Amino acid sequence: MGYWQKINERSAVQKTTHKETVKEVLTYPFVEAKDRKVSKETCERFGIRAALSEKDGKTVEAYYFPSYNQKGQVVGFMKQDITKGKEEEGHWTAVGSVSIQNKLFGQDVAESINRKRANVVVTEGQWDTASTYQALVVSVKNTKYEGMEPQVVSIPLGTKNAVEAILHNEAFVTSFDAVTLFFDDDHCTPAEARKGILKGHEAREAVAGALIDSGLSMMTVVAQDGFKDASDYLQAGKASELAKLVQFGKKPFSTEKIVRASEISFETIIEPQPQGVMIDCFPKLMQKMNGFRTKELTLLLAPSNVGKSTVCSILARKFMDAGHKIGMIFLEEGNKETFQRLVASDLKVNYLKFKRNPLSVATEDMIRESYNRIVNNDQLVLLDHFGSMPIDSLMAKVKHMVLVEGCKYILLDHVSAVISGNESDNERKDLDIVMTNLASFCAANETHLVVVCHINRQDSHQFLPQKGKEAEPFWVNVRKESARGSAALEQFSWNILALEPEIMPDFSRGRVRIKVLKTRFGDSLGIADIFTLDPDTWEVVLDTGTENNF
Repeated sequence: MGYWQKINERSAVQKTTHKETVKEVLTYPFVEAKDRKVSKETCERFGIRAALSEKDGKTVEAYYFPSYNQKGQVVGFMKQDITKGKEEEGHWTAVGSVSIQNKLFGQDVAESINRKRANVVVTEGQWDTASTYQALVVSVKNTKYEGMEPQVVSIPLGTKNAVEAILHNEAFVTSFDAVTLFFDDDHCTPAEARKGILKGHEAREAVAGALIDSGLSMMTVVAQDGFKDASDYLQAGKASELAKLVQFGKKPFSTEKIVRASEISFETIIEPQPQGVMIDCFPKLMQKMNGFRTKELTLLLAPSNVGKSTVCSILARKFMDAGHKIGMIFLEEGNKETFQRLVASDLKVNYLKFKRNPLSVATEDMIRESYNRIVNNDQLVLLDHFGSMPIDSLMAKVKHMVLVEGCKYILLDHVSAVISGNESDNERKDLDIVMTNLASFCAANETHLVVVCHINRQDSHQFLPQKGKEAEPFWVNVRKESARGSAALEQFSWNILALEPEIMPDFSRGRVRIKVLKTRFGDSLGIADIFTLDPDTWEVVLDTGTENNF
């Protein structure tokens, strides 16, 4: 079951189990949150309402935090029942439609403010937003900055959903010049990490990773002096300290930082290099590059009609066989064809025959079994798009696949198609931007991108037989310089692989060889595996009788 489906179902359950309606909650008053030391004015500014005791009409029993849809309408409330303990069921519930797709808490307020100070503070919780806002407003009273409101928002549904909430409101967040992340600095345990649980520290890193290519100036703030969050400061009467922390305690965020040698442990030095997913049908390639590791990008150079999409399908199947979830962005074929490639590969049948008539090479039961195996394991995410797309749109889709869907490996076929229909007339610049963004995102997140790139048209002469050698097969030589586009393709790739076709005298399909042109952590460069595809099974058949050296 997909994440959004789970959220929607949860919301549906909440709607049926709570008698209160949005319309009713909108009649509840604004009051001072004495337990949080948040003023009535601040509560009213953020739309925080309260349910009062029927016994005395004064005691607060619950607080309600509004949830706005993208049209700016209040469609729900997060309810905090303070008559129940923090760990008690029912302490946090929803009234109406509270969705991860709605605006961030406080976003409606920030959108109404004249942005003379183009910085937005993103906190972990609703009370943290209200506390930070109030502390900053108070801090500038009787100064020349009085009357200038800070822009403070929070993720609405906890740290686990922090990235999803940010991505659904990425246009809002990236409309600022800078963002300050003010999350709790608690860490999840190894057991929690395996379950996909995020605490404040991990959520901050994940959100920063999601925004790493946005051009934002990213800052972080961490609570000090034993306080956990902004709300703790305010409850302790430390509003002034909170304001100073947010204003002057910011530190630039970077996935990389300057470290002293003493900060690098001996254990780190002797720790072996992690092995990536090994593709057993290409043994010599694996010897050279030691698998496909996360936090890397592999560029796959190939001429047209050499079988690059088939190789990508083979890689996809091997990644899934290793237990990973994958994303496939094939911009020159529909999702039906892409899925058929995987099913044909899984069934070990000729893809071309399968595409023309699936039932000619496999029974319906066999196809259904393969289909269910892929679907039920929830290992595949596809992009429903054909042709070019804006670079920002591509990055949004990649982020969603990795950060929301949990894909560890993504295959993009091909990068030139991304910009082919864009209005820009500077292909090299556009490719620079694409590769920089993709590489930065890989480095900041646990994912591996395989990016297909066509070779330059200048190298097309290689497909023509040389004079006097018309009757002899020959190889097309692909170099790093053959990459169609900018130098960024080479610069920002951890690994560069080439697929080189063998041209037969009658121009029929010959063998294909894989050549390693670059690998940062592998053993050697040069020709790796030479192979053909079995015409019946469409499996890789290695040519073991050929010397695989330059």
